[in-house]
Amino acid sequence: MTHRRRPADRRSHETIAIQHENQRYKIGLGRELVCGDRRRLGPIVEIFLNAQKVNSPLDMLASDGAILMSLLLQYGCPPEVISHAMKRNPNGSPASPLGVAASYLIETDNGD
Repeated sequence: MTHRRRPADRRSHETIAIQHENQRYKIGLGRELVCGDRRRLGPIVEIFLNAQKVNSPLDMLASDGAILMSLLLQYGCPPEVISHAMKRNPNGSPASPLGVAASYLIETDNGD
């Protein structure tokens, strides 16, 4: 069995607001800090996703999906693989807010 790489207790966190299918969500990205340089961010190691209405069924599904996505990242699954596994609309855009989050991970996974 592969081992989980647990995130450090101190890490960077950024929040991004998105809209998908006329619903608002907040994506939280947790990144490792590069040792010795607090200004340089490392890879994304956790993700949070919450719907606008807290504790609604949509919020619970989004949150649970983000937890699973975080575990995939911590067990070493590349963001590209996660994103590729998500459903897509006929035009190629993500079909779910989790897909949007996974696409964002790919766009931002360069550590900038």
